[in-house]
Amino acid sequence: MTNKVASLFCGCGGSDLGLLGGFDYLGKNYQKLDFEIVYALDFDKWAVDTYNKNFEHKAVCADICDVDFAEIPDVDVMIGGFPCQSFSTVNPTKDTNDARANLYKQIVRFLKVKQPKYFICENVKGLMTLQKGTIITKILDEFKAMGYNVKYKLIKAVEYGIPRKRGRVIIVGMRNDLRYNYEFPKAILEENNYTPLSAVIDNLAIDEQRYYFSERAVQGVKNAKNNMKRGLWQDLSLPCLTITAHLAKTSMNSRDPILLVNPEKELYRRFTPREAARIQSFPDTFRLNDSESKSYKQIGNAIPPVMMWHVAQALQDAIHYTNRKDEPIQSQIHQLNFVEVKKEYPTTIIQNVLLEVGNNLNVDRKKNVLISIVKSDNMDQYLDRSAKVYYTGKKFPSTVALNKLYYFMPYFKRKGIRDLYLIKRARVGTKNEVHPKCADNDFRLVFEIQYIGQLFNDYQPVHLDIWQTFKDTTIEGLLTMTNFNKKVCFL
Repeated sequence: MTNKVASLFCGCGGSDLGLLGGFDYLGKNYQKLDFEIVYALDFDKWAVDTYNKNFEHKAVCADICDVDFAEIPDVDVMIGGFPCQSFSTVNPTKDTNDARANLYKQIVRFLKVKQPKYFICENVKGLMTLQKGTIITKILDEFKAMGYNVKYKLIKAVEYGIPRKRGRVIIVGMRNDLRYNYEFPKAILEENNYTPLSAVIDNLAIDEQRYYFSERAVQGVKNAKNNMKRGLWQDLSLPCLTITAHLAKTSMNSRDPILLVNPEKELYRRFTPREAARIQSFPDTFRLNDSESKSYKQIGNAIPPVMMWHVAQALQDAIHYTNRKDEPIQSQIHQLNFVEVKKEYPTTIIQNVLLEVGNNLNVDRKKNVLISIVKSDNMDQYLDRSAKVYYTGKKFPSTVALNKLYYFMPYFKRKGIRDLYLIKRARVGTKNEVHPKCADNDFRLVFEIQYIGQLFNDYQPVHLDIWQTFKDTTIEGLLTMTNFNKKVCFL
């Protein structure tokens, strides 16, 4: 079911693009999500103009304070990046009396009038520490007073393949009458594996001279070196520092990132609008504003679409979990056509709905369970029970009947088995879905799994008799081996 969305403070559409999905960035496809934007609003006519160039649903240009929310369509989800200038760490004044600092109250008003099931808000990192945390506490309390369970987290863009360091505060709320199960997305990259700036900078040297700083500007900074606030140029082997809304006014002695084109000739330049958009994870298909200064402002104020996609995908999972709380657990095992799978999911892991498991799960002893060895490079995700997929080797025993499999248990060398997973789906995939750096793109059998609970109090040994890698049996058959029955702890 498609969830209808209202987007407040939509800007040029970074959040909206991420919420909808269906775009490519740095060779990866971010699949379409189950959301439909039926209402979008922003005060900035230039931002609305850019938005309407890129989306079928058109944004309204109006002052949010003048909008009668009762007259707009009912929605399931509200998203809103309320203005952040007063909270930003790059704003030295941080005046909380600034009128912009109180525009979050319009979101409160929207929640009161429309009572959407879910909402997502975002803001700058500075919001968390402003006035020693009292401001964000006040905002969260007002959201809660409207009848919502609320949680927030600082999401770092670099952890999701975006070549910039600046993080954003994400606030997620779910209405109190719904089952609250939202979990923020886990990072997909570690610090030593961040996407470098070079991934989005095609050429350091460009022909457009207007982006270069003059010799006079360079000399002026050299003469006043002690007055410089920050290093001049960005290391292309690392993520970019940040992208701000005022890149059009970047100077040699500013806090904004710039590029060193030629050290010997002392050639420096600022980013082009398209480069700034790429750093923010906008695809090259996204149409920028005809005015460069407006483009810089809009891109700098936007939430990176890829970041929002991961946040929205987690919300999609939570929504499906909520909607299915009364449905029985069902295995969804089936094989898919190789060609069609590769066409639809060329690089990304399929993220399907979560299934209700609860604490009173009745384990069916007659259902088949696949026991498979877990190698050391995948062990962590099984130890913390966060594993979503299990991929086989290049070969899989023909003696295993895929259409009968229902449960999965990971096997650890020198330890045995303990944890029970539900097999949600079987499909064709590749190893590099889980390990992006892996060059092995041969087709593998992939099981999409959901942790259920501990079948045993502790790890129990078991003999893997199919190529010493797999075992296919029923829960009942497993329990008749040795004296497992004494150690069963069904959750």
